[in-house]
Amino acid sequence: MYKLKLKTMKKFLIILRSGVLLMLLILAGLQAYPQQQNRQSAHDQIESLRIAFISQQLNLSPEEAQRFWPIYNAYRNESEALQKSYPGQLTADQQLELEQKKLDLKRKYKPQFETALGKEKLNQLYNLEHKFQEKLKEIREQRMQQRSAQGRPVR
Repeated sequence: MYKLKLKTMKKFLIILRSGVLLMLLILAGLQAYPQQQNRQSAHDQIESLRIAFISQQLNLSPEEAQRFWPIYNAYRNESEALQKSYPGQLTADQQLELEQKKLDLKRKYKPQFETALGKEKLNQLYNLEHKFQEKLKEIREQRMQQRSAQGRPVR
């Protein structure tokens, strides 16, 4: 029993340490952007970081990765297109409509993700997407605070 707990704790610490390392890499990557760099380039870099984060956290086997990434890329493309179809400030009804469409999209892709990954990794995937977004939000807020502390304009 004690050995099982020790093994579980070691695995947890390894995962936690690698997650922290990856977040530091993400932070360093985002801070390395020249201010003049265009939005598309920043978007591409964030997507690369997302892929690295998900791959590392899900610990995908080569077979899983081969099945998963085409599905995930199609899902992300649809998700981005959906988000772009609601530009600007949204009314309460539009926000609800957008959230429902996002949920419908997740439901559409759930069986495909489950086939590619299995139930356990599917659950992890949805949690990882949320974690990644939260980490990006933290990094952006830190960058804005740094810029304002340095007297540079905040974008």
